[in-house]
Amino acid sequence: MAQPRFQLIPGSRLPGGKGGVGWRLLGMNNRELGRSAHSFPDAEAAQAAIARLRTDLEMTVGHIGHEPLSQSWQWRLDGSDGPVAVSGRGFRRERECRYNLEQFLMASPVAPAVKQDVPSEFPWQRTELATADSEGLM
Repeated sequence: MAQPRFQLIPGSRLPGGKGGVGWRLLGMNNRELGRSAHSFPDAEAAQAAIARLRTDLEMTVGHIGHEPLSQSWQWRLDGSDGPVAVSGRGFRRERECRYNLEQFLMASPVAPAVKQDVPSEFPWQRTELATADSEGLM
């Protein structure tokens, strides 16, 4: 099994669906434990947000809520400036949601998010047109 780790993701996969870069925390079984509540302009800002999350983790407050339309339970982690992390999916049972939040809180301080793991160019930023142009095909 792999160890828990942070991974950078396209901001479009986050609540609100904006561009930029976000992060998610993967557990030992490679299942998502949670993700950033907001997107960031670049990878460096996302890395800084992970560092702030770790520093301020003891001052955060977790909230569990039930979404009537989807009939699922979700969690949100609030810091002093508002939401910092959210559940990556909905859960059928409240206890599963609480367990997921607990796993997120335990893994966050120890999960690596090292700079060399951050690619200089994300695959979703590349297009076939840009690739062809950079290779001198156009």
